[in-house]
This record gives sequence, C-alpha cells and structure tokens, in this order.
Amino acid sequence: MFVEIEIEEVSRGIRKFQAEITSEDAELAELLKSVAEKSEIPVEELVLDLGVGAIQFAPNSKVRECILHGHRWHHHRVCIDLHFESEQATHYFPARATWALVHKWGCRNFDVPQGACANLELHKGSASGPVLNDNSKIGQHEGCELVWLVKPGPEPYGG
Repeated sequence: MFVEIEIEEVSRGIRKFQAEITSEDAELAELLKSVAEKSEIPVEELVLDLGVGAIQFAPNSKVRECILHGHRWHHHRVCIDLHFESEQATHYFPARATWALVHKWGCRNFDVPQGACANLELHKGSASGPVLNDNSKIGQHEGCELVWLVKPGPEPYGG
C-alpha cells in the first residue's frame, strides 16, 4: 500500500512523492525516509507540517493513525529570503515550523559560531524591522519573506 505526499512550495508549485507503507505500526518519520531522500528535505522538517486538510499529524504519529485520514498527505513550505551581513540565501521551510528553525539554519548556512549565533535575532523586512520570536510559527505567506539575522540593537527608550 502507498501514500502520496504532496510537497507544496509557494512560488515553486507542488511536487508529488509516493511512500510505501510496509508497516502501519511504524512511526511517521520511518515512512518518510524515502520521501526525504527523493525530495532533499530532512525528515525532521517533513513531519513538522504534514496532514490532510485541516488535520495536522503529530510528528511522532504512527502510520496507522495517519492513514485513517486518507492516502494523500500534504506538506506546505514557505520561502524565506534570509540575509546576514553581506550574505543572502533563500530556503523553503515548513509553514508550521517556528522561527527557531530559520535561526538555526541561518547560523549553519552562514557559518556563524554557536556562541555568536545565540546573540543574534531575526528581524522581519529589514535589519531594523520588527523582531521575530523564535517560538512563533513561521506561518503561510505569499512570495518570499525577507528576514535578516542581526545583532540586537540598543534597547528602545534607552533601556
């Protein structure tokens, strides 16, 4: 038996992958290994935004729990245009992931040392734009969201 995984990336369209169910007792992550390999998206990201319609699968779900909702599952990714100093990189992230995933990815991608990374913030729109909370969901948006990874500025009101 197979399930079809649709991976939708805003502005790129939908890619479809099949995964064979060898055991309904397997965890969702186990089933998604072949899809992760083919799509070049880590399993950890696939499970963050996978479901059917309004039903969102828990990352540690068993295949048998998910299959009750049908054999066609959907994963939604959004584009983030991330800037750090004079560098820039575009990457797609699960819409239901938190900004912490973008923060970690940015630090790895731009080779920021771990100690320095902890002192950086994500800002929306520009280096001086509003701060994005690492614990908030990225959410769905059209186009590519412009985000900056920057050192925190002075506290407002001289604090």
